[in-house]
Amino acid sequence: MDSQAIKDWATSYIALQQDSGRSLEGHPLFWAAEHFMLPGDSASAEDCWAAILEILSRNPPESVIGALAAGPLEDLIDASGPEFIERIELQARRDPAFRHMLGGVWASSTPSIWSRVEAARGVAW
Repeated sequence: MDSQAIKDWATSYIALQQDSGRSLEGHPLFWAAEHFMLPGDSASAEDCWAAILEILSRNPPESVIGALAAGPLEDLIDASGPEFIERIELQARRDPAFRHMLGGVWASSTPSIWSRVEAARGVAW
């Protein structure tokens, strides 16, 4: 995915999460959540990582950060933790907002990867 597609995806994901008046499924922007659910079909794990960072860089409301932590980031760690753990640790050291978001992730991946996530995140929500 190119950078403009990632930006469009981030914009749509934030808008979807903020539209509390409608059900997510059937929402015209549901594709933005679905891209995270079907990596390989509509987006690669690398695309998902880029979109997570783009969304977070926009300082979204806490409700969006919570959805991002409990969904896309948690799923990325579970499916691709060994490939991403070093980047996750580095991002958590560099970015307090990312470290905070890691606090909303539930246990996933292997025990060794999960212990590294716990060390990187600090306080769990």
